[in-house]
Amino acid sequence: MDHDAFYTQLDDGVFTSSPLTAGPWTPTAQHGGPPSALMARELEHHEPRDGHRLARVSIDILRPVPVAPLHISVEAVRTGKRVQLLQARAQSGGHTVLLARAWRVVAATADFPAEAPGPQGAEPTAQALGYPAGFHSDGYLSAIDWSFESGDFAAFGPARAWARPRVDLVAGEQMTPWQRVLTVADSGSGISICAPPSEYPAINCDVVVALHRDPAGPWIGLDSRTTVTPGEGALAHTTVFDRSGPVGDATQTLVV
Repeated sequence: MDHDAFYTQLDDGVFTSSPLTAGPWTPTAQHGGPPSALMARELEHHEPRDGHRLARVSIDILRPVPVAPLHISVEAVRTGKRVQLLQARAQSGGHTVLLARAWRVVAATADFPAEAPGPQGAEPTAQALGYPAGFHSDGYLSAIDWSFESGDFAAFGPARAWARPRVDLVAGEQMTPWQRVLTVADSGSGISICAPPSEYPAINCDVVVALHRDPAGPWIGLDSRTTVTPGEGALAHTTVFDRSGPVGDATQTLVV
């Protein structure tokens, strides 16, 4: 198995999962980022339309995704001249583990009035980080470079960080901007935890990302905040950005 990538493609819609997909809780279950990005890849590859782009991708996590082969199928739910709704399903061991929906929409005209800010600040530099006790750090966490502007994995509260995948999503392929974002957006709740996870675990059952433009460069910025209302619910909200500014938003519904 190729450990320079999260996945190796075996056939149309069939992928092996490398140990690098494993999340921080156990080496046998995947972090939400890589399989979400793989779903985005399959949605992008499904009957692409000239002049259209993915605008929103939502991932519902039905059960823990095992570090095992994944079978992904995609269908069009609705197709119009300007919009298309796609749906993808990922299965492993005979069980559906992920469902994804994406809106593919016609791109805004190139002459639409807008500001065009240039790059701001220096290129992030990967940092050496520590992780909370009990985290499995040899899987996904070892495959991502992190650079924190505020907060860190061992701190509680809002955080602002840059993330850069160090390996391919699928062996032999370069990631698209959407794939880079989905690889790391699921970490928004992880970098902004607001209580010790060993005492108050918070696991997301979805991740929803909407981008008004594709981010530029290998680093994806995440400005994340997790909010828990005692006796009610929990939500992680992330502003996704690049060196030129915000590119969109991500939310995660948390089970606490």
